[in-house]
Amino acid sequence: MNNTIKTILIAIIALLAIALVGKALFDGGTDGANASTAQVKKAPLEGTGLRFDGYYRNRIGDLIYLIRFFPEGRVVSVNGTKDVEKDLPSYLVRETRGNPALGLHNVPVQVLGDSLVFITRPEKGEIEYRGAVVSSSMVRFLRHSHINGTRQLMEYVFYPDVSVPSEQNGAEVVQPG
Repeated sequence: MNNTIKTILIAIIALLAIALVGKALFDGGTDGANASTAQVKKAPLEGTGLRFDGYYRNRIGDLIYLIRFFPEGRVVSVNGTKDVEKDLPSYLVRETRGNPALGLHNVPVQVLGDSLVFITRPEKGEIEYRGAVVSSSMVRFLRHSHINGTRQLMEYVFYPDVSVPSEQNGAEVVQPG
């Protein structure tokens, strides 16, 4: 009977060890001391210099381009004319569903070194944005339309949620090549 009890205890200990190893793998290998820090994961866009308390704006002629970044790694973009500019910021919310026909997109952002990359998909193709944070109040992107081949250097100026944009033009057209 002693051998039976020993065998049962060894089996229980083995099952507990397997359960602990499985839990550690499931929880990402954290122990109790690190559990609170493991649960607080850094959002992909935190630490990039981007601001999340407003939007970035670019103007080319009568066209207005707005983008807003979210720490969890998404960007919402919308474009329109001066006539509807006052309404555009209301689309720049986390829950926005894209509508390519309206120039409204909610897409993921990749961080590649110090560069930010995202792609919008209008009705006829793709537009790729590659750029970086220039300062706490500006981001600069090379906007490459895979639809017509044009490239534009676009500088977006930051506007906190309570501000109104000024009259400025921040784009330079770069010929396809």
